Amino acid sequence: HNHPFDKWTQMQFYQMAAFTYGVVAGDYSDGTSAEARNLMREEELALRASFPEPKRPRKEKGMSDADYKALAAAYDKERKKNQDAYNAARSEMRQEQRNYNNVFTDIRNTMRYTSVTVRDRDLRLPHDYQYDDAAPKSSVAPAAMMGHAVEVNPTETPLQAYARWMTDANNPRFTSVIVNRLWKRAFGLALIEPLDELMEGTVPMIPELQTHLEDLMKRVGYDMRAFQQILFNTRTYQAQATRDEISPGTQYHFTGPLLRRMGAEQMWDSFVTLINPNPDMPNQAERERAASVILAAKKTADAVDSLSAEEYLNGVRTAARVYDANREQTEALQKVYLTARTTNKDIEQKYRLADADGKKALQAELDASREEIKDLRGKINVVQRAGRQMTQQAVLLPGIRKLYEKVTGKPAPTDGNPSKATSASSSGEPSMTADSSMMMADAGSKTKEIAIPGYDRRAISPEAKKAAAEEEEAAFREEAAFFGVTDKEFKTYSRARKDQMRNFLRAAEIDSPAPRGHYLREFGQSDRETIENANNEASVPQALAMMNGQLLPQILSPYSQLMLTLRKAQYPDDQLEAAYLAILSRPPTDVERQTWLTAQSRGLDSTEDLIFALLNTQQFIFIQ
Repeated sequence: HNHPFDKWTQMQFYQMAAFTYGVVAGDYSDGTSAEARNLMREEELALRASFPEPKRPRKEKGMSDADYKALAAAYDKERKKNQDAYNAARSEMRQEQRNYNNVFTDIRNTMRYTSVTVRDRDLRLPHDYQYDDAAPKSSVAPAAMMGHAVEVNPTETPLQAYARWMTDANNPRFTSVIVNRLWKRAFGLALIEPLDELMEGTVPMIPELQTHLEDLMKRVGYDMRAFQQILFNTRTYQAQATRDEISPGTQYHFTGPLLRRMGAEQMWDSFVTLINPNPDMPNQAERERAASVILAAKKTADAVDSLSAEEYLNGVRTAARVYDANREQTEALQKVYLTARTTNKDIEQKYRLADADGKKALQAELDASREEIKDLRGKINVVQRAGRQMTQQAVLLPGIRKLYEKVTGKPAPTDGNPSKATSASSSGEPSMTADSSMMMADAGSKTKEIAIPGYDRRAISPEAKKAAAEEEEAAFREEAAFFGVTDKEFKTYSRARKDQMRNFLRAAEIDSPAPRGHYLREFGQSDRETIENANNEASVPQALAMMNGQLLPQILSPYSQLMLTLRKAQYPDDQLEAAYLAILSRPPTDVERQTWLTAQSRGLDSTEDLIFALLNTQQFIFIQ
């Protein structure tokens, strides 16, 4: 239906959506993959053509009814026989094609999200379109719903023209929206709220300020960093935050930013700076890993596209036969595995409830149950791995070889045996279908054996590794000297620092979204399934994480940034001030000093008590 509160219509919505309707970014199904699927459809049509319909008899002049009846009966019999034969052949083909899905999944999972493609397809109106400006299901041509028309230049695609129109300074919405979002990022409240509901009749909270900010954005050439630098250096931003809750529809004159809770990334970075003495020191190993994963996906995608549709489909058929042959064995093992898991849970429950003698009697049975589960996991992984290995050998490896020849102009090397299995841990949970991470382990690591310029990271030489290690050790020694770490404990300090470099990186260095269970997710990081999906509200799991999680032990470890800083402070008053400066970015007030003295007289006399209290204050969690 047309928008009930704004002027744009359902037709305008579909016209706007038509610009991006052909964009596909969530999956990789173009190129050779699409050609292979077209080839499969052609094979289905060829199969249908190989079973032509028998010619229906006609009653000729002078033919008796009995003779015509006999001809009709023979025709019906022949047609049924023909249809049954076709149905059987089609069923066999469909079953074979269903076996292809495991192989398609294996291949797709290694190169998902590697490219954005644009398909040539028309957007159509819904079947229940109710307005008289077009018929239901009719094709919709792209058109802008506001501002000037989208003009497509001869050298660009309609999508490129749409992007140019969208970001044009003359676009009646672009500058308003970007200014509004950046203002809210700085001050916690937008000039137009709700942020994502900008209508034709919307009036900003302070129209003159909105106009000034739009002019400012144009003057800085849409440089967001320059624009934000101006905002953050204003007296308004640096004024005291207001604690008042601004109700919807209430005008706020921005005497200062709103008091608001830190976002998940800000919270995590605050913890990282308390744990890691040098949080900005680059983690080259993690960066190399991330770059290698991206390049491996691109390499696989381009390798598959180096194959012809026939080569690709032949490889898929070969791998599918392995999956088909192992299907019954996999299903049987999975049934046994699930039964063993159920039995194991029962034994575990009995063991937990038993007394010492009962536990002793059940121990052998429990150990046998755990060993059986471990053995079954290994067997299932071996069977499932066979199909993935054949996918690699029959599809990915030939594509890698062709890509190598295309890029280098030389014959692909044949050294080694890339079809060997990459052993998976038998202690991991078996998946019921081909697992993408396992596929990356099986195929991604093996396809790297044929290194292709532009697709594989250069191997780091022993000399470079040694130089990097020496540089890292020199940085650690400089830190150790600053914090007063002795040579005797440097080895332990170095180990702790390497662990911090692996596990306590800034949010910008961690995959987004972070893995489930990570503190970033606990504190409301967006799962990136939808736009504006982050959550800054408090929750019980967050409170438990602050009080009982593993963050506090890490912050209190001897070689955390905070504890090393306190270690340098010689006197209790200096330690108190250092703790406040590190956690709250300010020294303690006289009242707070007295409160700490009172707490010490009542038994809360350790530095750990002080740190625990400060970390759980609203001042630490909220942006002042």
